[in-house]
Amino acid sequence: MKDKTATILRIFLAALLVISAALFVYFYIQGEEFTNTILWWAYILLIFTIVITLVFPIINFISNPKKGLTAIIALVGFAVLFAIAYYGIAEGNTDGKVYEQFDITPAISKVIGGILWMTYILGGLAILSIVYAGISSLLK
Repeated sequence: MKDKTATILRIFLAALLVISAALFVYFYIQGEEFTNTILWWAYILLIFTIVITLVFPIINFISNPKKGLTAIIALVGFAVLFAIAYYGIAEGNTDGKVYEQFDITPAISKVIGGILWMTYILGGLAILSIVYAGISSLLK
């Protein structure tokens, strides 16, 4: 069953690739007159991607709840880490031309700061885990 599904998926993805390539070539030949069609094709691909991104994890969770629970624990961990970064570290600063130019409010600034701090924390943890793995392999 998996081989049949994989074959169907490959054929479908190949068809999408061929259609996209043909549209690209036609757009290259036609120029701006064909822009609207390309945008509609991009919207179709975006909607298709969103549906697949949402549907397949749900199907996977239903078929294998134990692995789905692991994913939920990871998502909760990310949410807790973001909450720590947002409420504990991030500041809602709006001083400067850039904030006025892009109409950034203190709330948006704080969200951006929370995401940046979360990225810094995850990067630091990744570096620490690499160093730990290197040192532990040397000691074995």
